[in-house]
Amino acid sequence: MQTEYGWFRELYDELMYRPDDADVGQLLHAHPERSAAQLAALAPLRHRQKRHRPAGDELWNQLWELYALSRISDYLLELGCPDGEPAEGSGTTGVRRLDPTNLAVHETFLSGIGFDRFEHGHEFSPFHHEIFAVETDESAVSATLQEVLWPGFRFGDLQFCRAGVRVRAPSWLIDPDVATRSTLHFTFRRGSRTTHDLSHGWGSNSQWRTEFTRFYEDGDGLHLNWDGRIDIGVDAPVLPDGYLDANEGRPIDRRREMLLHRCLVRAPLPPDEQHDWYPFEDRLTLRRSTWPLAADAIV
Repeated sequence: MQTEYGWFRELYDELMYRPDDADVGQLLHAHPERSAAQLAALAPLRHRQKRHRPAGDELWNQLWELYALSRISDYLLELGCPDGEPAEGSGTTGVRRLDPTNLAVHETFLSGIGFDRFEHGHEFSPFHHEIFAVETDESAVSATLQEVLWPGFRFGDLQFCRAGVRVRAPSWLIDPDVATRSTLHFTFRRGSRTTHDLSHGWGSNSQWRTEFTRFYEDGDGLHLNWDGRIDIGVDAPVLPDGYLDANEGRPIDRRREMLLHRCLVRAPLPPDEQHDWYPFEDRLTLRRSTWPLAADAIV
């Protein structure tokens, strides 16, 4: 049976244009079998495969469809982390708070259609964790995980979305304001926080031809932005013939920081980080994900 693409875009539009009194959870769960079947049809994405595809390759359609589903996930996380004063003792959150009811909708929906839930709760890992809140501890020498606030989800070896966490760290390693307010890349929306993905700036139809960004975890390591063309695992990245490096001249440690966290977490925050930093062509493979990033962690 031929796969009918476009379902998750349709579902996202239903969420955006629903009546004010419509229940998000009920809308998402109105067609659970169709959503589950559509995700199952994307099974080739569960494991690493070829990076570069010829025009007309079926993989393009699969990546576009999974990107549409990621927009639904981003929207549900936005509802689960609305603007507002956080609870006392939460740490620095970028003036956002948690809404457990809406976070539960996100978890129930993704679990119900076939994603595997994870927390990676034994230690802080930027590959697995999106920093939502920071507790500053100047006596610390590394970042430690304090609490998992919402689970992450994977699709086979493919990471679909990271778990949200609260961490404790010294400010030289994770600046609380930078980590919670800097531009969050590979992300369509997060409420008042600035985000940047490759659909931004395109028209109402063209934006849906955005590929889902593939971060894989398998027996060979953690593969960040598998489709990127520039390997930043070496200190002087080697570009493909005729290829331009949009981040040429920027410190390699900060490029790795941005790709690993999907944002910058250390001060100072460069004034051009919102518009001119472009992590979408960088690629990195790691043996493990810690912060600070150990030199021997890079493959």
